[in-house]
Amino acid sequence: MQAIVEAAPDQVVWGSDWPHVGHTDESRPNIQDLLRLFWDCVPDEAVRRKILVENPTRLYGF
Repeated sequence: MQAIVEAAPDQVVWGSDWPHVGHTDESRPNIQDLLRLFWDCVPDEAVRRKILVENPTRLYGF
């Protein structure tokens, strides 16, 4: 994740694959763990904003 974000932060969007179809309760990802990993891999607040807000807005035209 870090290599992708470093290479092209303007091209990355967050995707959690929610609602995690096809998983059992035991295999379903924990969203808090996923977000913690995201925060650890993307420590820069401006880059997080790009990934979570600006890039999806540009991609989906909101």
